Formats: sequence, structure tokens, C-alpha cells
Amino acid sequence: MMKNSTELIGLPVISITDGTEIGTVKSIVVNPEKRSVDFIAIEHEDWQTSVRAIPFKKIIGLGGYAITVENSGAVIDLNEIPIANQLLNRKISVADTKAITKKGQLAGEIKEYYFSEESGSIETLNIDATDQSGFIDAEFVITYGKDIIVLEEEALNAIRDSIEVVDVEPEEETSKVDQFKEKQMSMLVGKTLKNDVTDYSGEKILSAGEVLTEDQIEMTKQRGPSTFAKLATSVE
Repeated sequence: MMKNSTELIGLPVISITDGTEIGTVKSIVVNPEKRSVDFIAIEHEDWQTSVRAIPFKKIIGLGGYAITVENSGAVIDLNEIPIANQLLNRKISVADTKAITKKGQLAGEIKEYYFSEESGSIETLNIDATDQSGFIDAEFVITYGKDIIVLEEEALNAIRDSIEVVDVEPEEETSKVDQFKEKQMSMLVGKTLKNDVTDYSGEKILSAGEVLTEDQIEMTKQRGPSTFAKLATSVE
């Protein structure tokens, strides 16, 4: 399951043990190197100007009404864990950040992102491009920066394809993110590779002439954005 980043801001954080509200979500703390949500920054009126955080692994539930943790012991002072304070001070929000390709082409502005409820891994970005809203798989991201998110050049085609999916094939019972992922998969499954595909280390993982399966596509995604980009541009 995936969670929309914008849905968390302002939610109460509830201790399951004693049923008390121990704070509200102020912001989401992203680790750009791990490409994941590492902490949830929370605030409480009794803390005055102090902001504290909850490690993502301490969260039990991310519901529509509240975030739940076992007890108040899940909340840490930022001074206790330097990495949490460092990440917060880097102010990498992802949302409302411009995205460009590595060759300097403007792709659009990221409006929100979706991450795994189990691991916190960022999976999909919602991007506004030329007055239209589309989606892009996080595998296309090279760098998550404070001011700019840098994408693989092939991301531009993926964004255009996702805009077409959202506009042409809406299904009320299926989220737009699911539509995007299904379309992305359908565009590659059954296609024949015209070139070998290698991963970041140079190891050949797929050979020219192979007909792509869903398992092969998922495996390539796991090897990182540059490998998946090679796959996307190596089909006939």
C-alpha cells in the first residue's frame, strides 16, 4: 500500500497504550540518499517552539484520521539523534519542488509523492507539467535536492505517457497512480529488447532479443533508475 505525502500533514499522532494525542504532524523528513521517508516531525502546544520526531519504523499505522504509535516513547528529541536533526535542517520536501532532467530541461513541479506504508520508500511522484498533472515512477529520479529534483532524460516521455493515461483512461475505482503503473507495465510487457541491458556495475542482466515479462521489468526497477531507464529505451 502507498500513502500520499500531503495526507499526513496536520494529522494527530495517537499513543495506542493510553489513548492520548501526543502531537500533530508538522512535516515529513525525507532521506534523499535512501530515497525514503525516515522520520515524521511532530509538534505539540506544550513544547512551545520545540519540534520532535518519530522514526518511521516506530509508526504502527498511517490512517486517514490519525497516525498511531505504541506509546509516547516513540517520540524522540531531535538532539538525541543527530541524523534526524541533519535531515530536517536539509529541508528536502520533494513536494512543491521543480524537477529538471540531467540535461537541464524543465520537467515540471512535483506536487506530492507516494511512499510505501511498510518501508517508507518513495515510489511515485505527482508532477504538474505544462498545466497538466501526470505521474512518474521514482526510479527516474537521480537526485532529491532542496531546490531541484533531477530526473533521467527519459522521464519526459514517461510523464507525457502518464498524462495521456490519466486523461484518456480514468477509472473511478482505480487510483491515478495505479493507472500509471499499470500503463507503464503494459507498455513494456511483451516488447522485444533491441539491445543488451546492463546495471550500474556493468553486469548484463537482460539480453537483446528477449521478450520482456513482468518479473523482468520489476527486477530491472530494483536495480535503480538508470537501469530502468536503459530498459525503457531499449525496446523495439
